[in-house]
Order: sequence, then structure tokens, then C-alpha cells
Amino acid sequence: MKITEVEIYEIEYKSTPNWHPVIIRVRTDEGISGVGEVGLAYGTGGSAGAGMVKNLAQEFLIGADPFRIEELWDKMYRITFWGQGGGPVVFGGMSAIDHALWDIKGKALGVPVYELLGGRCHDRLLAYANGWYHDYNAGPEWIEPIQKIKADGWNAVKFDPFRKRPDGVNEYSKRFLSKDREDLAVERVAAVREAGGPDFLICVEVHGNLGTTSAIRAGQRLEEYDPFFYEEPVDAHNVDVMAKVAENVNIPLAAGERLYTRYGFRQYIERQALAIIQPDLGLAGGIGEVKKIATYAETYNIHVQPHNCASPVMTAASVQVDACIPNFIIQETFPYRPAEHYEVVLNPLEKQVVDGYLPIPTEPGIGVELNDDFLKNQPCVRVKR
Repeated sequence: MKITEVEIYEIEYKSTPNWHPVIIRVRTDEGISGVGEVGLAYGTGGSAGAGMVKNLAQEFLIGADPFRIEELWDKMYRITFWGQGGGPVVFGGMSAIDHALWDIKGKALGVPVYELLGGRCHDRLLAYANGWYHDYNAGPEWIEPIQKIKADGWNAVKFDPFRKRPDGVNEYSKRFLSKDREDLAVERVAAVREAGGPDFLICVEVHGNLGTTSAIRAGQRLEEYDPFFYEEPVDAHNVDVMAKVAENVNIPLAAGERLYTRYGFRQYIERQALAIIQPDLGLAGGIGEVKKIATYAETYNIHVQPHNCASPVMTAASVQVDACIPNFIIQETFPYRPAEHYEVVLNPLEKQVVDGYLPIPTEPGIGVELNDDFLKNQPCVRVKR
């Protein structure tokens, strides 16, 4: 089997013009294709990720054997030059290709990818809802949406209580958190706890925006509301600072969205600065690399919650790793996005959640297929022989 073509789609959504998932499909001479995604749908850099896939495809994929996943990953890591020490653009491109290669191999062998990685440890996967909170301001306003989420069967949510200012404007906090914004963030978390009840899981997101002093102060005030985790309270580039917050706040810390490959996670795992690591399947190196990261974390009794802020393709790739790692704890999903966000695939897992749990697909490969009726109207770059 040889790779004959790589398709690269930069998705354009009418409902959310600032949201651009980069989806790829790798085709082979035996008619089997695999899908993957670059984890740069948000922020700035999606087109750079798409360009990286194009460069990697031209240099390493066309004519290659898709079964030789480890060999191709090693070539992309070393021979690109930029892979060694690279960031989200390089590893985003590599990750998408890795997804597609595993998808091809699973389909060719007639098994889900998790069977190739050791088999299932779980029968279903606890998930939390993200992406539901942007229109809410003061704490009491959050009670009704939480009650709706619970009625829909969800047992957990994640939100950033610091992002919206007291005047209702969305703006990340400065490193020093003002007293009025700190008070409002605490009020919001208190409202979610009141609405959700004692067993509801509250995941507090900070996006790495606070300084150490503010992260500790705010975290200590949130302790009484028993958050499930406190995500990126400070910039994740400094492991010592994260460890200082962990030592002073009695809430499990989580991070990893902006850490890449086993090399980027090593110091966090060995320092035990985090209770939960969050490698992104579309940025950290792909399916094989996140499995290695999870295995290393297991030796330190650290849990894994794959970060997932992308399309249903990324959800499917994440579930393949979740299914086969003993230290999986919960999976991030976005169930309340506009309907067109789920149209990129034919069978999105986000629409199959029952009582807050994701199913584990039994189809060969990563378990989803691209929707060609949707993709035919999307911009596409093709790399061929």
C-alpha cells in the first residue's frame, strides 16, 4: 500500500467566521483513506498548520507506506529540522498526519485504532461540556443554563469565570487580577455549584492568564466550591511557577494544551506539578505520541484528560486513546456549538453522548467518516504524485 494523495481542508463556517478547523484526508492506492485534524481551529495559526501539512505531505508522504507510522513520525520530527524543539505549527501538522495513518491502518486491518494500541480499558468515557457559557455575565445568570445542561444529562462542565469583565466585555484578565474581577469569578463558580449540586463536576478554566499571586489567591477562594480541576491558572511555559500554585492551592491542577510531544510533558510529569495532564491530540504529536505521554504519566499516578477544542474528527481521535489508557479521567467535548460544526463528519460522537458519557466506536479506524457533501463547498489543497 502506498500514499497517493493528501487533501487539506481549511473549513469555513458561516455561523462562526473566526473558527477554521484544518481537516486532512490521506488517500492510498488501495482505496483506503484516513482522516486527521490540525489542532489550530482557534487562535491564530490555522493556515500555517495547513501549510505545514502540505510541506510534510510533499516531502515525506507521497509514495510512502502508511503502515510505517513510527518511521514516518521520526522522519517528520528529525528531518524537518524544526521538529526538534518545534511548536504548534510543526506538531499540529504531524499530529493530523498521524491520525490519518492510524485511521488507514485500522481500516486496512478491520479494527478500531484502540485495538492496535492495546485494547480497551473502558466501556464508556466520562465527558464534560464546554463552549456553553459565553453569553452569561453575573453569577446568578449561570444557574438556568447549568440546570438545562443537567437536564440534558451532563454531569460536568468547564468554563472560564475570569474572562468576562464586570461590564460584560469579553477580555482576558491581566496577570494581576483586580478585586472586582476576582469577586465576580468566585460568584460565578458559586452559582454553578449551587445550580449543579454537590456531585456536579466543575472544571475551572483560566487560559494561563493569571500571575502567580493572583492564581494562588483566586484558587484558594475557589476551594470551598470543590472544583474538579483548575486549568492553566498560570502560563504553562514555566513548570516552577505551576508547581508553586499547586503547592498553595488545594484543587487538582490541569494543563497541557500548549505542551508538545513527550519532551514537552516530561518535566511536568517528573516534577508532578500537575494532577491531570491535557495533551491535545491535534498538537502534541498525534495518537501514538499521546499514548506514550499517557503511559509515562501513569508511572507517576497522573491522570489524562485530552484537550479537545476542534471538530468531531479530533473528538474521534481522542476517544481512541482514551479507550486504551488506564489513567484516563474525563474527555472534553463541545456539544452546544452551531449545527454546521458537526456536519464535517457523517457520525459525530458529540451527538451520541448518553448521560454524560461518550460511546467507544467499534468501527475500524478512528470511527468517523468525512461528509463529502459538506466538504465539496470547502476550500481544499491537494498534494499528489
